[in-house]
Amino acid sequence: MVDGRLHVPQLRLDPAARLLVTGANGAGKSTLLRVLAGELLPDAGAVSVPGRVGNLRQEEWPWPPGLTVLEAFAHGRGGDRDEHADRLLSLGLFDPEALRLRVGELSYGQRRRIELARLVSEPADLLLLDAPTNHLSPALVEESEVALADYAGALVIVTHDRRMRTRFTGSRLELREGAVAVGH
Repeated sequence: MVDGRLHVPQLRLDPAARLLVTGANGAGKSTLLRVLAGELLPDAGAVSVPGRVGNLRQEEWPWPPGLTVLEAFAHGRGGDRDEHADRLLSLGLFDPEALRLRVGELSYGQRRRIELARLVSEPADLLLLDAPTNHLSPALVEESEVALADYAGALVIVTHDRRMRTRFTGSRLELREGAVAVGH
């Protein structure tokens, strides 16, 4: 229970689980992700998340506009430029020419792909994705889905994207007014 906003009596995710969370705006989806990320403590009950959590929030990370795509991807990470380029290109989210583009030249969707690439390329046991396809073209949505398909850990996605919901394979949880409406 979170301050009357969220009541999910039990939620268990196995190590490679896939969970799609849906519901109307204000239903508690983002609150659930904040609880799972450890950013918000429940008023009652407990949350146990073993290992590292990666979190793609709805709000975009404010990258300095002068950084290149490759520099943003590599920011704060060990390794050399070639290692980072190889890893980023292996995800299929950017082509080689795009690595030299400045963040300030990118569309919103391209900047989100940098964040997604950073998440799926770091060791994490659980990925939380809040509206990962908002403002993305259909082609970018498909590229994002391909990158996520290879992710080995547990994955929780909140989305209103009709195509992503249709193609999603895994468990589903629908929230209404902060409570579980449907889970399967």
